[in-house]
Formats: sequence, structure tokens, C-alpha cells
Amino acid sequence: MKKPANKRSAADREKMRKFNEAIGWIKHLDNASNYRGATGLYSDNVYASALNVLGLLFVTRLINLAKAGDSEAIRDIVRYCCEMSEAIEEVAEKKTESLIKWATRRADWPVMLCRHETSAKPVATYLDKIKLGSECVINANGVQIAKYSLRTPINRFVWRELKNLWFSIECMSEIPEIARINLDALPKLTKATAKIWADKALMPYICAAYPDFSEVPEFSAILARPETRSRGQKRREIRKDVLRSLQSLAPVS
Repeated sequence: MKKPANKRSAADREKMRKFNEAIGWIKHLDNASNYRGATGLYSDNVYASALNVLGLLFVTRLINLAKAGDSEAIRDIVRYCCEMSEAIEEVAEKKTESLIKWATRRADWPVMLCRHETSAKPVATYLDKIKLGSECVINANGVQIAKYSLRTPINRFVWRELKNLWFSIECMSEIPEIARINLDALPKLTKATAKIWADKALMPYICAAYPDFSEVPEFSAILARPETRSRGQKRREIRKDVLRSLQSLAPVS
């Protein structure tokens, strides 16, 4: 029998409750925006925390939807990214020093480009101004010759894991294999020490953090090789590519 239109299921009522709760939070934060002005709002611990958490959840959800092919999410993520990149470039013009501490340890940076701007000089000048990569763990200072591309899937994955390794180990310290990783005991990452970093840090972390290697999109080409049947074989092939990537990314000295 079809249930009456005016009767809601327990699941429907729970969805409505969660929706109303979310709306209540949004209204609460919106009303709070006049509490002490925008600057005061962002520096206030309670409201800043709530805004940051909601913002992080929204952005994460948006990114995942866009990667899954959702057309509205793709539209929104392009719009937001463009607006943020434009804002970053404006900040770089007016308050360069405020960006330097964030740029020095990064290897890449969001930049607005037009198709007719074929010269890389304006971009290079901008990146020099914020000292991009000058203190980066990989070769990204623009002085040493670098032949890698972060658009290569395995390089993109290794860089992403490497730059977040300290934080990830701290957050996942309850996992014994990860807790045993001692980054302080490792030498500086260079082409000569890349093997040590692969065997003592990245591979133990990767194996513990990704029990199912197929969950990593950047591993798809590696796992398609005929010699990757068992987990041990998959691990050996992944290690080969991780080590090759590390040696490419690492500075000479």
C-alpha cells in the first residue's frame, strides 16, 4: 500500500532535522557576521573555527563532486578558484611579505593566465617576488635545473604525500607502522638520499595509509602491469616508481 503523502518516514524526518540544523548553523554564523565586523569575526576563535570547519567540509565536498564529473560542482569550483587566484595576485601586489612565508615551502602556485600571454616572464617575475620554492623540500627554487613535471601522476602523488608527511604521521600515529617512521632521523632529501626516504618514510607510510592500492588513482597505470598480481608485487612496482619520482623531484644537494 502506498503511504499517505502527509506521512513522513523516520529517515525523511531525520533528513529534515539535519537540514534544519544546518540551516540554523548557517543563520547563526550569518547573524554573527556583524558581531565585531568581518575582521573580528575571523580572529574570534569560536566563530572562526565554525566557519573554517564548514568551509573545509564544503570545499572537500565540492572537489569530490567535481572529480566525479558533477557539472554544477565543476562550474562552481572553476569560479571559486578563479576568484581566489585573482585575490592572491592582488595580495601579492599589495602585501608581498604576507605571502612569502607560505610560498617558500611550496613547489607550485595558482596563477591566472590568458591564452594570449605566451611569455612566461610576467609569471616568473611574480613567482620570484613571492620567493616560490626557495625553501621547498624538493627542487623548486628555480635555480637548479628541474626536469620533472607535477602533472605526471606519480610525481603529483609523491609530492602531495611528501609535503603532508609530517602532519599525516602526527594525525595517524595510532597506526604502528606509521608511528615508527622517524623523519628526524633521516638525512636531508637529495638525489643521493632518495632511496633512504623511499624505504624509511614514504613506502612504509603508503603501505599503511593505503591498504588497497587501487584506491590511489595515480597507481592505476602501475597496477595494470602484468607482473602486479600479489600485494608484494604491487608494492615492489610502486616502490620503483616512487623512488624514480623522488630522485627526479629531489634537489642535487
